[in-house]
Amino acid sequence: MTAADWSKTALPAWTRTTLPKRTHRVGLLAVLSALVVYVLFWPSSIPDDRGVWSKTEKQWVDPPVAPDAHRLRMADDFWPHFQNVTRMRGISMAEAKSGCTWPDSERKDINFQFGENSGWGLDLSWVKHDRSDSELKRHRARLHDYLTNGMIPYEEYAENFHGRGLVILAGDGRSLKRMHVILKQLKRLGCTLPIEFHYYGNEQTHGVQDELSKSWDVVYFNDLAGKHNIFPVSYNLAHGIHYQMKNAAMLNSRFEEPFLLDSDNVPVVNPESLWESDLYKEYGTIFWPDIARTRYNNPIWGITNTKCRMDEYEQESGQLLVNKRKFWYHLQLALWFCEPVLTGNDHYFGNILLGDKDTFRFAWHALKTKYGYPSKWLSTVGTLSDGFFCGHTFGQYHPDGQLAFLHGGTLKTMPGPVIQWQKEGRGGIFQYYQKSIYEERHEFHEKIGLKFDGHSYMPEPKDGMPAGWCSEMPDVEPRPFDELVPGWNDVFDELGGYWMIYDTSNAPIHG
Repeated sequence: MTAADWSKTALPAWTRTTLPKRTHRVGLLAVLSALVVYVLFWPSSIPDDRGVWSKTEKQWVDPPVAPDAHRLRMADDFWPHFQNVTRMRGISMAEAKSGCTWPDSERKDINFQFGENSGWGLDLSWVKHDRSDSELKRHRARLHDYLTNGMIPYEEYAENFHGRGLVILAGDGRSLKRMHVILKQLKRLGCTLPIEFHYYGNEQTHGVQDELSKSWDVVYFNDLAGKHNIFPVSYNLAHGIHYQMKNAAMLNSRFEEPFLLDSDNVPVVNPESLWESDLYKEYGTIFWPDIARTRYNNPIWGITNTKCRMDEYEQESGQLLVNKRKFWYHLQLALWFCEPVLTGNDHYFGNILLGDKDTFRFAWHALKTKYGYPSKWLSTVGTLSDGFFCGHTFGQYHPDGQLAFLHGGTLKTMPGPVIQWQKEGRGGIFQYYQKSIYEERHEFHEKIGLKFDGHSYMPEPKDGMPAGWCSEMPDVEPRPFDELVPGWNDVFDELGGYWMIYDTSNAPIHG
């Protein structure tokens, strides 16, 4: 029997008519050989949700992931750690949910982000119907692919970043008025940090920039629409609020250790002390808590290979401190969650994460890196009128325990006539605060939520005046705010904080 005859009889029948010509076979063999080498020597390039095979244990196990990765010194030191992260066994939806074991009787009192009746024009079908494990796996693979193939190397831009400073997103109009309050308070506190204002396109005029430059010693401006940015961002009016701007500002900032501050967030202590805190020195980050918790069946837990955390609140991004020298790639992943250009205009994560705030927390979770957070949960600060408490501001705490920031999240919804009535008749708008007895026990929950304020307590409420939003801990007795910051109402008045009384602009309520 000749070799030719053998080839016709030894091979299965289905190969006899499909075997390529010799030249094609040689090419196919080369491709297969290259693929074998690729798989053998670069196993992390093909994500495997089963983990890695242990010859000793005879089963799939997770590769060794550094438990203290936050202590790595430089961004590029993380790559071996990232490689192991991409090779971890993928957890199921059931496993992700198993981390949170609140009984049904307690769940009804927990303020979960995205309630069963929430809307906001989002696809929230996942709230009532768990996403499949295959969906988690698919998006986990997308995340790992971006981590492996989409990141911009730190070494290419390391020389662009220097020092510490404040990063603030600010346009004109109401945003500018808030900025004057913050700048006056920073001077009062003795802060000398440089400030970098970020904006998009025509949001800021040269006149506004001249005005801000005269108000502070060292000021920089960055147009996020400019081609000079390392990370350009998209801007589509049809998409509403553009949450990716904060993430882009942190990455494009000239500062190596930027501190992000919202334009409606007034510091109570000099922010320079944050960099010197033991918390920041240990973790290289400080993230502050929000009032809500992430739902136990939110797909983001499984996608980031993280079990639901009962001791963790969602993140509030009115203030944020990150060492970019260490966490350059973490910040890129946070941007990926909310920048449509990076995800191929896929808004999947916009339906499970609210805006920018939790993109940071879950980027750190996805990359198995601990972050720093103050031991104290927030307080809610506001007014008390005929027994009606309206919390319009979050009081956020310094790592050393003292009140550090007053973030007026829903203060923007309080009409000018109400503010004027509170100021003239009741001494100001910072009258009382609520603080949980569990403020340092994050595994316990305090009932808290949002409610409408129809201003019925006013003697002559104006017709057509819009209702405001208030936060409240219904089981907590309000206490005088002077206990926390004596004389703050007078200080706020001196800073020009009551400009809202006389504001006649037609800007949106969030502007």
